[in-house]
Amino acid sequence: MDARKVAVIGAGIMGSGIALACSKGGFEVKIWDSDALARRKALSTIRSTLDILVSSDLLSVKDSTLSFERIVSAHQMSQAVESAEVIFEAVPENIDLKKQVFKKLNAMCGNEAVLASNTSSFKIAHIATGTKTPHRVIGTHWNNPPYLMPLVEVVRGPKTSDQTVKFIRDFLVTIGKRPVLCKDTAGFLVNRLHSALLVEAISMVENGIASMEDIDLAMTHHLGPRYCVVGSFQLMDSFGLDTELAQYSYLRKMTNSDKFKPPRLLRNKVRNHELGLKTGKGFYDYSGKNIQAIIHDRDERLIKILRFLRI
Repeated sequence: MDARKVAVIGAGIMGSGIALACSKGGFEVKIWDSDALARRKALSTIRSTLDILVSSDLLSVKDSTLSFERIVSAHQMSQAVESAEVIFEAVPENIDLKKQVFKKLNAMCGNEAVLASNTSSFKIAHIATGTKTPHRVIGTHWNNPPYLMPLVEVVRGPKTSDQTVKFIRDFLVTIGKRPVLCKDTAGFLVNRLHSALLVEAISMVENGIASMEDIDLAMTHHLGPRYCVVGSFQLMDSFGLDTELAQYSYLRKMTNSDKFKPPRLLRNKVRNHELGLKTGKGFYDYSGKNIQAIIHDRDERLIKILRFLRI
């Protein structure tokens, strides 16, 4: 990474957390907010968070001190973005405010600075409206708390350049994050998955299918631990895609709901006899891999998770 200087615009919970994540990764950070009290509070919050990381053996006292010293509270936006190679916007989720901030940033910073929005819902194309360099505008949806959660969604706008995407992904990897790329669509990746699950949970309670307590128990004692070990497509491959197709078909018939309509991609996989682990290919290709070793590794990690959770 060539970038050594970072600016964070917005000193709230997410802004201060992003600043801390970047400083922990070795970068100099200037944080700015129009509210002077918010700026002071951000530094106080960062200091106390670092103390917690030290007491939890996640950071040494030396590294904690260095991380805090890398963060500076700027009195002016122009001071914060001066010579910054990447600028993270973390102002409140207001589309007009974000567009205004990006227009100002575009006028203030250098021609090569990457402008990244932490929006959790707005399209990058809309945020980039008014900027003269939309190819340098990108979405980086951090998960709270940013200094702990490893995943960051990278949202590519319709005019975002390949160079900008590569730059921000390399930056995130450098500070220990796991970037995932998503198109500029409503809800991006994590929120769409999360929302689908929560809407179904509420629907089951409304329709008397199960209680809130039992649904939460199903999450904490089944889905939660399992999804710590494998992702959705890995899980379907382990079940067998023919089994998944049969389940979806039955659910759709019984509920008369298109939300359970078997996706075309799944139907095509089954038609081509790509059923997952049992045929050596499903959503993933397991050619040349030891299937029993894959299952054994999965089970070992699941046992560790269950023991840690004491369930």
